[in-house]
Amino acid sequence: MQYTIHNDTLSCTIDSLGGELVSVVKDGKERVWQNQTGDWAGHGPLLFPVCGHCGVKVDGVEYPISAHGFAKKMQFSLVKKTDTEVVLAIQANETTKKVYPFDFRFEVCYALNENVLSIAYRVVNPANTPLYFACGGHESFALDGGVENYEIAFEKQENLVHFFHDDDGYMTGERKSYGTLQTFPLPEDFLQEGRTLIFKGIASRTVGLRERGGKKLAEITFDGFENLLVWHAGKAPFICIEPWTNLPDPANVADVEFRTKGGVIEVSGNAEKTLVRTIAYA
Repeated sequence: MQYTIHNDTLSCTIDSLGGELVSVVKDGKERVWQNQTGDWAGHGPLLFPVCGHCGVKVDGVEYPISAHGFAKKMQFSLVKKTDTEVVLAIQANETTKKVYPFDFRFEVCYALNENVLSIAYRVVNPANTPLYFACGGHESFALDGGVENYEIAFEKQENLVHFFHDDDGYMTGERKSYGTLQTFPLPEDFLQEGRTLIFKGIASRTVGLRERGGKKLAEITFDGFENLLVWHAGKAPFICIEPWTNLPDPANVADVEFRTKGGVIEVSGNAEKTLVRTIAYA
């Protein structure tokens, strides 16, 4: 089932499968990747309760959760729908508890205000004991040309250090410094073969996607998310800008308790936590 919300500026479509943002139209132009080249069938997956390859070990028991978690593969139920807002939800069941042993309710709210799309994650803990989760975004942005024609403008000066991952998506410990800068030209030569730029612990909470030295496509805010990842597939004309709370596990290292990992968030018993990101489309 797909749900469309709209105002005078934006029309957005969200799929109940994965609660995924699949279309944003502004001024008659599609702003989300639609797989015209066959390189990637995704659009804007929700990452919950982990981002990337992040093991869930709880009280010494290791659970076989898949990369990016299970939300992106689940059918969300409709909680609320208006012209400008839709709220969808999933909750714990026998299947999720095989890979993530917590009771939970996870809601995502998409809401429009002029040219801004707000994406709110609400995690509710119905149990008396704490639960732990991580989350992130994976929204795509359709481009008019190759990624080498675009740049990311950070809110603050950043000492940008990329952390490499191996072919399986685990952190290798290798690093590459891009120096201290506020504007980062997207490196087309690196963004190939499924490689992802991983910037850990950035200071900015707002970035802009724009043509090099020119027109802005979007401005993304992500309060509560300390890591920023950048990815695309093949030579396809799109880019994914991905705020994550956690990072992938290191390669060839024994797993540790999930609650001790960086970017994993605690929700006390009978409490809840909400994280909000926004995308302002230019």
